[in-house]
Formats: sequence, C-alpha cells, structure tokens
Amino acid sequence: MSATSSNNHIRQLQSDLDQTVHELSDVYEEISILYHISQTFAGLTVDEICNKLLDEVQTMLGVETIAIMLVDEERPEVYTALSTGGWKADEVITKSDHIVWDAIEKNKPQVFCDIKNSPHNNTFKKMKAIIACPMAGKKKSLGALVIGEKSSGEEFYSSDTKFLMAISSQAALAIENAYLHQELEGFFFGTVMAFVKAIESRSHWTSGHSERVTRYAAAIAREMGMDSEFRDRLKICALLHDIGKIATPVELLDKRETLENDELTEIEQHPLTGATILGELKPFKDITNGIRYHHEKWDGNGVHEKLKGEAIPLMARIIAVADAFDAMMSDRPYRKKLPADRATKEIQINSGTQFDPDVVAAFMNVKNTLLS
Repeated sequence: MSATSSNNHIRQLQSDLDQTVHELSDVYEEISILYHISQTFAGLTVDEICNKLLDEVQTMLGVETIAIMLVDEERPEVYTALSTGGWKADEVITKSDHIVWDAIEKNKPQVFCDIKNSPHNNTFKKMKAIIACPMAGKKKSLGALVIGEKSSGEEFYSSDTKFLMAISSQAALAIENAYLHQELEGFFFGTVMAFVKAIESRSHWTSGHSERVTRYAAAIAREMGMDSEFRDRLKICALLHDIGKIATPVELLDKRETLENDELTEIEQHPLTGATILGELKPFKDITNGIRYHHEKWDGNGVHEKLKGEAIPLMARIIAVADAFDAMMSDRPYRKKLPADRATKEIQINSGTQFDPDVVAAFMNVKNTLLS
C-alpha cells in the first residue's frame, strides 16, 4: 500500500471514528434527556405532568405556542388540557380530518413546516408551522402534543421531531399512571365512605358525625400550616376515627339512660377496635395510630395507653378537638346538644389538660368559619 493510500485510509478511519463519537454523543444526550424527563414526571398528577411537559418543550425547542390535547373518554373529541401562545385555552376538536386526530389515529407525528401551503392553512391561519405528536400510552392513545413555529424563525429538524416523540411518549406513560392512581384513589375513598355509612347507619344519633369531624379537622390542620399530604391522610383518619364502633352493641349507642361503668368501658374500646380492624393496612400506620390514640389526653390521663403531650400523634390530637366539639354540638340519646359558645368554652377550658393547646389555638382561629 502506497503512502498516499495509507494516509487516505487513516483519514477515512478518523472520519468514521468522529462520526461514531458524534452519534454516540447524540444517543447519550437523548438518554440523559429521557432519564431527566422520566424522573421529572414520576409521581405527579395529570395537571402537574402537563405543566412540566409544557415547560420542558418550551425550554428545549424555543416555541411559544404549545397545546396539550387529551382525549375525552366520553365523547369523540380532544380537549385542551393546557396551552400557551396562540392556542385557545378552551379549544375542543371533534374527531375529524384534522392534524391532531391524524397524529393520534396514525400514531405518527404530523409535521408542516409551511402551514400556508398545506391543506390545513384555513385551520391554523395564525401559525407558520406546526407539529402534532401523538401521546400514546401502553394501552391506548391519550392525546397529542401540538407545537407552533420556533420563536427564532428556524425550521424544525428531524431531531426536534425525535425529541417530541420521546417526551410525548414519556408524558403519556406518566399520565396513564396518574389516571390509574386517580382510579385507585377513587376506589379507596369509595371504600372509606362505605365504611363510614356502615358505621353511621347503625345509629341515627351519629349520622353525619364523621363528615363534620373531618371538615373541622381539615380546617384546623390548614390553620396549623400542615401540608396537603398530611391533610389528605388526616381526612381519611377523621372519616374512619369511629370505625371501631361497628363492633359496639347498638343498644349502647342508642341508650337514653346514663351508661353503667362497664358499658362506658365497652364503648371506650372503639379506638383500639378500629385500629385493630385497620391494622393490616401497613402503609397507613399513621392513620391507624390517629384512630388508636384519638381519645388520649394531652396531660397523660387518657383512657388507654396514657400517652402524654407530643407522644400522642398529631392526627390524633387534631381529631380529639374536632371530635369533642362535634359531639358537644350534637344531640345524643341521653342529652341535648350544647350551644356553640358553651361547646367552644369547654374546648378552651380543657386546653392543656385534655387537648393540645396549639390545636385548640388553631381551632379558635377557625371556629367562626366552621360555624358559619
């Protein structure tokens, strides 16, 4: 082999190597972006995913007009879940010969770099270019991601379409998971409400009690600055705080005379019974403990485990105030309800003994709203 041929061969090898390095770099960048996107979307609600998706696309591609269109499960149309720029926030597209529907049904991006010279020029009069990218989940198409021209005026490249396909796919999977989570939450909450109705159907004296305690407890927690996750779990705890009464004889719940000591002791077992009923729900230990300890007292003179102060879970301390207030404000077979000012006064009197003073302070700040 001559020196010239050898040099040409080396240059060709160097060129091939440079091309391979460039391609590997592109692949690495794509994988990094996909990993970042998958981490960004993990555990979010549908609305949060849409907001993140819009931000990512706007940042990466420099476009002003973006629309996230989701399929309506009940009607043959897609609706605008979130948009920016020149896209109408209330835009609804009925199933038809439309770029968005073409993308969804063909499961393929629809790209028009010059919309004026396309069959869709009348549909998008204010846009110069458009890409509609399908958002396909594992089981079905969920909608489409639509973008307009770049703010810089540059044309779309194949890499742009490739990026949109990747991020649309990740967003679709995340939205699919979020839908499933919503369904499971709905099923769980429905089960909780079934338990509540089963408890309250046993005695008309306690009808609506759990829902009212839940409303009071949520307001107190919000006033105390607790985050939404805590408040959501507190609501479940408050709804189920009396679930143990399902094992209490109905004749005790409806007894008009003063309860005997042994009868009072049996009724006082309901927090422990409730915690036992829900004991197998391991991920909800905080809720179970809130139920178990909601009759403990701040000064340690409670009925069961004599927990004191902050050793009593906060959920239980909040429910203790909400529960006592609603009980005093409700008729019982053995007494009439107390006036609101008297019930409020009782809560104040027992602050620092039966009740957590911080919880009582929060209750006093919201009581007028609760009673209005």
